[in-house]
Amino acid sequence: MMNSFRLTTLLSLVTSSSLALAGGPLVLEGSNGNTPVTYQDPNITIHAEAGPLGSLNNAQANTLMREAFDLWNSVDTATINLALNEGLIDVDIDIDNFLFFLPDPNGSESKADDGRNPTVYDDDGKIIDAFFGDLASDSTIGFAASFFSANGDFFIEGYAVINGKDLGLTSTEFKLLVAHEIGHLIGMDHSQANIDNNETDFGSPFICSTDSLDSYPVMYPFVCRDEETLHADDISAISALYPAANFATSFGIIEGRFVDENGGAILGANIWAENTTTGDVVSIVSDYLLQGTGFYQLHLTPGTYTLHANSINPLFNGGSSIGPYSLSLTDASFIAPHPITEVTLQAEVAGAEMISVIASQTVTLNLSVTGNSVELEEISGGGSGGGTISGLVSLILLSLLAAGRRFNTNKN
Repeated sequence: MMNSFRLTTLLSLVTSSSLALAGGPLVLEGSNGNTPVTYQDPNITIHAEAGPLGSLNNAQANTLMREAFDLWNSVDTATINLALNEGLIDVDIDIDNFLFFLPDPNGSESKADDGRNPTVYDDDGKIIDAFFGDLASDSTIGFAASFFSANGDFFIEGYAVINGKDLGLTSTEFKLLVAHEIGHLIGMDHSQANIDNNETDFGSPFICSTDSLDSYPVMYPFVCRDEETLHADDISAISALYPAANFATSFGIIEGRFVDENGGAILGANIWAENTTTGDVVSIVSDYLLQGTGFYQLHLTPGTYTLHANSINPLFNGGSSIGPYSLSLTDASFIAPHPITEVTLQAEVAGAEMISVIASQTVTLNLSVTGNSVELEEISGGGSGGGTISGLVSLILLSLLAAGRRFNTNKN
């Protein structure tokens, strides 16, 4: 059977921030450098331009954007509310005029304070080529970015550019890719969840082949999902980043530290909890707040769970990073004690420990790489903010969607 997938990559430019990736916040800033950056007002208006998007006319392109927005807007435990404005930008943005609306590709001007969050329909791909080189649009779906002040807590403005070239995407793939990019724009990160961390783009297990496709989050670095819905991991992450009033009463917490045999922090590991009834999975990376302690925190709907850990797939480095320690293959996620094969928290008797999660309550479990729970000195997982928006603006979250199609011709 022939399977295809789309690769998503992340490219950050001129940034003083810390990237904190995996089922959680994408950027950490604030006065202490461990505050997840968000939009202060979760009611975010994206401004559509007036031109077509390849085979889609302007009205059809706007419909696509709204349907992608609605995936995030539908989460009732999150305050995020994305809306599309069709009136502010009444021109067709193209290669001749894009510098009036987007940052200069050379970084000389940001457009971070012009009162617009434009979405640009790059009908012929020339704008993408201007940013990333000739023929880049032959393998790039689009990119998105947001701006924030150095040491600040909040994004200021953002933008997205969507490629209008026919790259062989189905309508579902295209919509999920747009939703993925919008997720990055509002501060969402990549996630591995419980997918086999030996997946590869050659050989076996092949990308998108180790589980049913609905088990892959929208924010997985490869767009494998084939349902126009969010995964439980996506819902938990967006709710934690933009919590609604009912968030605390809808979720409980498992938190703690992931450590080695001697109680030393293990940084950059993939931590996940799996609901024993529904199979829902939520994940985070150990030490995702860059505190040096191995701290993790999972927001889970009430139920019974098992707790697991393993390493990040080495495929997910650089542009496909998962976690603050996977920007290169020499980062902590990929050096000793990694690679860590799957570890499951065990009870004192044989079998996995069942963890009861109750809304508004926190279960603290420090997980050792041996599979045991251990007693450790308490730490606080909350990051403190305090940064204010200043004149110094950093460009972050420039996120490319490379549409390179791969095929698995092995028969199953």
